[in-house]
Amino acid sequence: MSGAKKPFRILGLADLHDRIEMLDRLKEIDADLIVFCGDLHNAGPRETALPAAYALAKLGPPVLIVPGNMDHRDVVPDLWKEAGLQMLHRSSFRLADLGFLGMGGMVAKDPRRLGDPARYYHRDEEVYETLARSYQDIAEARIKIVVVHQPPRDAQDTLYNGERSGSVSLCRFVEEYHPALLLCGHIHEARGECRIGSTRIVNVGELRQGFASIIEIGEEIAVNWI
Repeated sequence: MSGAKKPFRILGLADLHDRIEMLDRLKEIDADLIVFCGDLHNAGPRETALPAAYALAKLGPPVLIVPGNMDHRDVVPDLWKEAGLQMLHRSSFRLADLGFLGMGGMVAKDPRRLGDPARYYHRDEEVYETLARSYQDIAEARIKIVVVHQPPRDAQDTLYNGERSGSVSLCRFVEEYHPALLLCGHIHEARGECRIGSTRIVNVGELRQGFASIIEIGEEIAVNWI
């Protein structure tokens, strides 16, 4: 008699900020895929960003990654492609019965920041527009997973001062499209999980402090914390 099908294992990471030594403890973790939710780097040039990109790639499993606000737009697209990381920013990705949607960066509260050529800043409305447009590419996938840097509003987005700092239009997208899972980072102090309707929201935690998560996808979704 054959046993139950092995769950698909995702290693959920975010916010390394170039502290590559924190990747060492992940080398023995069994995962089918790494999903990195932004801020692999710490706003430095290519020379300081290169070691982290290659160290992440060398962990073994394929890597899907979205940029954070500290991953410079004039550095990471070419560097990540060179290192073998799969950029998921404003795009989709299919893997067997899993469909991934990605949106990196963060909402710029000050509209003057939108013109910064080095940063992944955007208007809040762009999050909904981008994900809704890409959704058609994965509409037939059994499990739909959103990968972002900034959390949705009112979901694992509370700062130390109590302020909510997530994206309003991302919350709207989740409420309307009901993906099974959303993985995020950015708000270091908001590590943990909650739900928006039927969608599981997981802020995977700040890897710079040693935090990460393992998500097992089978008949159900299970989240384990590192």
